[in-house]
Amino acid sequence: MSDAVPVPTDTDAVVAVDAGGPTLTWGRVVALLVAVAFLGGAIGWAIGQRRVDPFSATDVGFMQDMGLHHEQAIQMSILLLDKEGIDDDLRSFAIEYLVGQRYEQGIFNGLLDRFGHSSDPGDTVMGWMGPPVPADQMEGLATDAQMADLRAATGTEAESLFIALMSEHHLGGLHMADEEARKGHDKTVRNLALAMVKTQRGEVIDLDRYRRNHDLPIPKGFTDPMDDQRLNPLSVTGD
Repeated sequence: MSDAVPVPTDTDAVVAVDAGGPTLTWGRVVALLVAVAFLGGAIGWAIGQRRVDPFSATDVGFMQDMGLHHEQAIQMSILLLDKEGIDDDLRSFAIEYLVGQRYEQGIFNGLLDRFGHSSDPGDTVMGWMGPPVPADQMEGLATDAQMADLRAATGTEAESLFIALMSEHHLGGLHMADEEARKGHDKTVRNLALAMVKTQRGEVIDLDRYRRNHDLPIPKGFTDPMDDQRLNPLSVTGD
C-alpha cells in the first residue's frame, strides 16, 4: 500500500467518471485544492486579527478531536484508492473525503496553534461533550480489525466495507460536530461545525444511494445508516 495517492502529471487524466454528471479530473481536484486553500487563508486572516483567545473548552476539544477523527477517514480513502477494480464513482467519493478532510484538519490545526493550543487531544477524547473515553474509542472510529479487513478486501467486498465504515465514521463525526454547532462559543468554529454536519450528512445519504444503485449489501455487523438517529442532528432539524 502506498502512503499517498500519486497525482498524474497529465491534469486531464480522469480520476472518476459519473455517468450521470460531470467528469472529475485531476485538474478539477487541483482547482478544488486551490479554492479550499483560499478559504482557509480567509478564515486564518479573520482569526489572526484577534488578540484574545476566543475559544472555549468545547471549541478546543472539538477541533482537537475532529482533527484526529479525520485522520482515519483519510486513511480509509487512501486504502480504497490504492485498490484495483474499484468503481470510478466510489473512487470519486474517496478523493472528495481525502481532500476535504485534510483541508479541515489544516484549519483546525491553524486555529489551535494561533492561540497556543495543542492539536493533540491526548489519550482521552470527547470530554468536552460528556464523559471522556480512550482516543481509540471515539465515536465512529473503526477498530484495528475493521481497518485490517478493509486493507485486505478486494472488489465489491471492499466497496461494501468502505461504504459501511465511512458511513459509521461520518455519523460519529457529524454527531460531534452537531454538539459544537449548538454549544460552542466561537462563531467561526460553530459555523465550521455546522457546515461539517451538513456535508457529512449529505455524504452518508450519497453513499447509501450509491450502495442501493449498485446492489451492494450491508456487511455483516453493520446496520442501515438511514435508520440511525444521528442522521437527523438537532443543529439541522432545529428540534
